[in-house]
Amino acid sequence: MKRKAIIFLILAIITTIPFSLNHNDLTRTTNLDKLIKDVKTKTEKLLSKCNIPGAAISVLEDGQVTWIGTFGYADLDVKRKVDQNTVFQVASISKSVTALGVMKLVEDGLINLDDPIENYITRWQLPESEYDQKAITVRGLLSHTSGLSVGGGYPGYESNTQLPTLEQSLSGIGGGSKPVELENEPGARYSYSGGGYNLLQLMIEEVTGEDFHSYLNEVVLAPLGMENSSFQWDDHLQDKTAKAYDVKLQLLPNYIFTEKAAAGLYTTIEDMNKFIIAEINSFHRSGILEADTVQEMFSPILEVRGFESFINDEAALGHFINHANNSIIVTHDGSNNGWKAHFSMEPQTGNGLIILTNGNNGTYLLNELVSAWYYTNFGIERQFDQLRHTVMAMVYALSILILCWSLSVIVNLVSAFIKKEIIITTYSNKKVLLSKVLVSIVLVSGAFLLSKISVLILWFIDPFIVILLVTSVFIRTILAVLQLFTREREIRKHVRCFDDK
Repeated sequence: MKRKAIIFLILAIITTIPFSLNHNDLTRTTNLDKLIKDVKTKTEKLLSKCNIPGAAISVLEDGQVTWIGTFGYADLDVKRKVDQNTVFQVASISKSVTALGVMKLVEDGLINLDDPIENYITRWQLPESEYDQKAITVRGLLSHTSGLSVGGGYPGYESNTQLPTLEQSLSGIGGGSKPVELENEPGARYSYSGGGYNLLQLMIEEVTGEDFHSYLNEVVLAPLGMENSSFQWDDHLQDKTAKAYDVKLQLLPNYIFTEKAAAGLYTTIEDMNKFIIAEINSFHRSGILEADTVQEMFSPILEVRGFESFINDEAALGHFINHANNSIIVTHDGSNNGWKAHFSMEPQTGNGLIILTNGNNGTYLLNELVSAWYYTNFGIERQFDQLRHTVMAMVYALSILILCWSLSVIVNLVSAFIKKEIIITTYSNKKVLLSKVLVSIVLVSGAFLLSKISVLILWFIDPFIVILLVTSVFIRTILAVLQLFTREREIRKHVRCFDDK
C-alpha cells in the first residue's frame, strides 16, 4: 500500500511540472530591442524545429519600419535565400487589401455599405433561401456577418489547369469550391465566409467595368508603390516568387485563384510594410483613404465566437479587432496551401508586426512571434497564448503518464519473460486467434485515428507535442497488442496439484 502511495505521489508531481514550465520559444519582454534581438537569434532554429523553409518578418514602430529580417530559403532545391524582394502568397490577407478597394468605391459614391449586394450584381444570383437576401449588405460581406456559407475554403488551382469563371466558383463548379448560399440570418452572427468576398469581387468588376486585379492595382497597389504585388501571378513576379512547401518540406505547386479577393494576393515584406503604414497614416489623417473611412473600416461589427474567439475578439470591415489596455489591435491572418502570413498593428501608436512564410508549418512561427510582440506592446499575454500554455502542459502531462504506464508494462513483461513466467501464446482455436487479431487491428486503427485527430486539433500549437503524444500512444498500443498474444505459464498450478497428492 505504501509503495502504491509513493508511486502515485511521484506521478502526481511529474504530471504537474509541465504546468509550471515556460513553453515559449521566444523570451517575453516589454523591450522592443530585446524582442528583435531574440527574433534575430532564434528564428533560424524555429524554422528548423518546425519544418518551415523560409520567412520574412517586419517590425513597425511609430508608423515606421524599425526592422526587417529575412530567414531561410525561398527555394530549398537551389538554396535561394529569402530576401526583402521575395514574393509570397498572403492568402486571406487579400481580404484586407480588397476592403480598401471597396471603401474607395464608397468614397467615390459608387456604392453604399448598407445597400443590398443584389443592387450591384447581375452576372450571378444567390440560390433561394429561407432568409431575406435583400438583407445581405456590402458591410455584412466585408465583416463576415452576411449569413453566407464559407464557399469551400478555396484551395486554388494548379497553374496548368483551366480556371473556372468567378460565376462558376460562386456556384461551386471547379476544384474545391462549394456553392455560396445564404445559410443564416444576415447580421445575426459572425461566420467567416470567403464566398462573401467572391461576391465583393464580382461587385467590383460590375460597378467599375474593370477586371478585379486591374482595379485593385489602379486604386490601391500602384498608389502605395506596391510594385512587387498583384492579384494576378504576373510575369514580373514569377522569378521572385518563393516555392511553397508542405509540413514535410515537400514541394507544392504554386496554386492560383479565380477567387482573388478572398485569397489571391502576391506581395513582398516591403510592399506589406507600405500597405500597413498607409492604413496607420490614414487612420490619423487622410491618405489612401479619408481618416473617417479608415476609422469606420476598423470599427467592430460583431463579436467573434467559438474557437476563433481565442484568436480575434471582433470582426470589422476586412480586418479583425482585438483589445488590450484600452487599445485596439487591427489584424488578419492568411493561410493558403504552402503559405502562412499575418499582420497586426496598433493604429493609435503606429506599432505593427508582419510575418510571411512559405510553408504549411508557418503557423507555429506566426503564433510564437505574435504572442511575443503582443507581450512587448501591452505587457500581458494574449488569450491564445494562455490557451496554448494550458494545452501544451496537458499534452505533456498526458504523454508522461502514458509513457510511464508503458515503461511499467515493459519492465513487467521483460521480468516475466526472464523468469519464464509468461510465454507467447499459440492458438489452435482459429476463432480465438481471429478475435485477437481483430482486437489488435482495432487498437492500431484507434491509435492511428487518434494521431490524425491530434494533428488536426494541435497543429496550431507546437509540432513537438503532436509527435510526443502520438509516439506515446503508439508505444502503449504496441505493448497492448503484445500483451494479447502472451499468457502466464501454468507451472505453479501443476506444482500445487502435485503437492496436494
